[in-house]
Amino acid sequence: MISPSTSRLLHGSLTTLTEYTVWAMQPVFLVWADLMGRRLQADGIPLSLEAVRWAAVLHDVGRLSDGWDSGHGARSADWVVKNRDALPFALPDDLFERVLLCRRWHETSDRDISVMTTELMCIKDADGLDRVRINDLNPSFLRTEIARTLAAQAWDLYRATESADDPWEAVLQAASGLT
Repeated sequence: MISPSTSRLLHGSLTTLTEYTVWAMQPVFLVWADLMGRRLQADGIPLSLEAVRWAAVLHDVGRLSDGWDSGHGARSADWVVKNRDALPFALPDDLFERVLLCRRWHETSDRDISVMTTELMCIKDADGLDRVRINDLNPSFLRTEIARTLAAQAWDLYRATESADDPWEAVLQAASGLT
């Protein structure tokens, strides 16, 4: 999992509000993306867990606010392209393209996406689970049965971490029982 210092480095070029928002919520999103990816793989569904994890690390780097922010998926993809050489890790071209697709299309309606990869579906469902923080998790909108079975746990994780002084530690503690 990404360290707090790397997360701050990745998001350091953003505004203070956005940097705080992305930093505070990213640990929860990382938990859901990783857990979804691992469970899909365990069920025999082929996907690049590495692409899911890096797409989660770079999740919402183009977001300007924590509210409705149309276009943040495209801005996030543009940010990833612009900052590729400055990232503290190297992504081979094929992995970079998978991550970029997840960043660009994660906020787009499914019907408007020409190619729904398993990695993108995983990221979109992890994003859906993270909607508990804005009281807008609707399990019927989740794409996979795995995500729907995690809806109650999403609420539990949110409640366990919503007022924590250190969101990273609180998420790690609360998530330690999720497998």
